[in-house]
Amino acid sequence: MNSRYLVIQLDIGQGTQWGNNKTIYPIRDIFIPSVKNYCKKFNYDHYLVSESLYEKKYVNFNFLETKIKHYSFERYLHFDNEYDYTIYIDNDVFIYPNAQPLPDIKGLMNVREPEGNSSKIFRQVNNLNNSYAYYNSGVTFCDKTTAKTLSKYMINRLENKIVPKGKNSDNMLLNEFIIENNKIFSELDCVWNYMPFLPNSKKKQNPNFFHFVGIMGKQIINNLQEKKIDILDFLQEIKK
Repeated sequence: MNSRYLVIQLDIGQGTQWGNNKTIYPIRDIFIPSVKNYCKKFNYDHYLVSESLYEKKYVNFNFLETKIKHYSFERYLHFDNEYDYTIYIDNDVFIYPNAQPLPDIKGLMNVREPEGNSSKIFRQVNNLNNSYAYYNSGVTFCDKTTAKTLSKYMINRLENKIVPKGKNSDNMLLNEFIIENNKIFSELDCVWNYMPFLPNSKKKQNPNFFHFVGIMGKQIINNLQEKKIDILDFLQEIKK
């Protein structure tokens, strides 16, 4: 029997925690469709969450720093499923048409963020030395057992209001999970979550997934539109 893959994305409310109305157009018309096309090509199931199960179940947005950050947390309410593999992809990620099929997935897998303020805060508040990396939650690969474990862990923290140290974000939560469960964690190559706009990012040719991460990524999306630069043309140039 072939393994079953579920790719989860979110488009709740305004659709992005960092951008504005200008940012939403390419997210909905370019980036999410690129993920759908990728799933169709390799026979992965795609699930776009458009209504907040979190809001229906928990009502109050008093766990993370802002209401919109709770929508990022929403993913974990869908990780407890019967698929062999669960993959989460932020909606500001573009997948190239010639992207490779998903790699072998074992445990939890994420891409390291380039060294920056978040990684420094993470190590400081958790008393870690400089050898500890900080990982980006925007592309997350899990096998079935790990997806269920991760869902249970996150919901327990939500229901008991165990907020993350440092930045009160879903990304910091995931990195705390990695500390506690490092034996089931593996680092992904950055071709699966390429973040060239972050400071200290190393250039990589031919990435599979391109991530317009954070405030900087959304500013670039908007600047491209203001200058009437075709986003798909821009993405092809970056790939080279």
